[in-house]
Amino acid sequence: MTRAPARLAGTGVQAVLALLCLYGLISAPGLIGRWGFSLASIGVLLLWGVAARLGMPLLRAIPSRRRLAMLAAIAIALRIAFALLSVRRASSGDPNAYLLLAKGLLSRDEYGIYEPFFGGYWRALFPPFYSFLLAGWGAIAGFSTASVLFLGTVIDLGAASLILQLGRRLGSPGAGRGAAWLYLIWPSVLFSAPLAQKEGLCAFLILALALAWLNRDHRVWRDAVKIGVPAALLALTQPGQAPLAALFGLCLIGQAGLVPTMIAGLRAAGVAVLVMLPWWIRNWLIFGAFVPLTSAGGASLWIGNNPDATGNWLPPPEQLRGLPEVVYGKRIGAIAMEWIKANPGAFVRLTITKFLRACGVASFGVTRLVAMQPPLPAVFAAALLPLSHLTHIALLGSSALAARRRRMPGTDTLLLLIAACIVQLMLFGVWFEFSERHREFVTPFLLLLVCGMIAPRLESAEPTPS
Repeated sequence: MTRAPARLAGTGVQAVLALLCLYGLISAPGLIGRWGFSLASIGVLLLWGVAARLGMPLLRAIPSRRRLAMLAAIAIALRIAFALLSVRRASSGDPNAYLLLAKGLLSRDEYGIYEPFFGGYWRALFPPFYSFLLAGWGAIAGFSTASVLFLGTVIDLGAASLILQLGRRLGSPGAGRGAAWLYLIWPSVLFSAPLAQKEGLCAFLILALALAWLNRDHRVWRDAVKIGVPAALLALTQPGQAPLAALFGLCLIGQAGLVPTMIAGLRAAGVAVLVMLPWWIRNWLIFGAFVPLTSAGGASLWIGNNPDATGNWLPPPEQLRGLPEVVYGKRIGAIAMEWIKANPGAFVRLTITKFLRACGVASFGVTRLVAMQPPLPAVFAAALLPLSHLTHIALLGSSALAARRRRMPGTDTLLLLIAACIVQLMLFGVWFEFSERHREFVTPFLLLLVCGMIAPRLESAEPTPS
């Protein structure tokens, strides 16, 4: 494999991460001014730092059962603590919508939700895979905070397992162990764990895709299934991230060759089509039109492109209320395109701003808690914001440094994967509704990059159980 693509990817990744870190640092005073300062935030940061530090021996040795039990107890305690912030609080937005969709599947045996802002019952507004998974789990364990927390923890454990495998594949098992531990206790992951959020499932599927491309064994249909199934499930979970299935393959062409990569991609696409076919048939029967993913594309484009857009959700135009689902999507998408054509300068500034805010700032978890009913008291928000934002800044800064130092054997490959993630955000994500949760899938790769900078130095130590 030529090193030129990896060097170019490393330079680009380093520049983007450094820029985002700088933006995060500049934004910190404004965030603190908005949410207030609390001395409790120092204690929260210290406690989390101690928990993270207790897992660092994982970088140099396989842990003993005793240490594993201790780390498991810490992770469980942190998740329960964050879950307590959500107990008896109703979340708006996606967490509430997915619960309603899952409950509707069980009670009415149909997939759809009444959207008051759109003024109608929509049957393809949300992608189906996470809703069906949640409904299946809810049929067994219900939909309490404890039940949703358990499901979220299982999904996160699956992602941690894939991080371990990716670390071994990249030549640094210690980096995989350390990154898996940090992922399980990472603030943004903890904020989402007790809520019906699909971001953890997206991370799991994207990690599975990365491993599938790296671990191809040239068994024709086995490779096609390993790539095609998670690609289809990702498209049915978060459609905007579906292009990653192809981007990973394109970025790794230098390792596998152009022709084998293209053949593998085409075969995987065939498998993906078979997996998605039931959803397509169902939508055709309902709408009499081809709706490959969801009907939300036009609304998402408008949310991301209008005079008041920030990248976060906004109430749509009232004059469209009550239109049929597919017609509504076309009309609101056309309004967004008209605004873009009439305001190209504003569109460029808004797009850049959305990217910087969504990728350089970490306050979404706090904002969501405060938006719940009843809202989280402001004192909690002030205590939790520094943990959320400062750890994100630290991850961006240390990742930029790690991209330069490249101490892990497989750093070049990892940088290509991260470059694919950044291209995904820039080419397919930022034009629509685009907030912090839409870049969460990059976190596991950045954690691996940082741990890979530390692990080789520590792995030379005696590999005795810690």
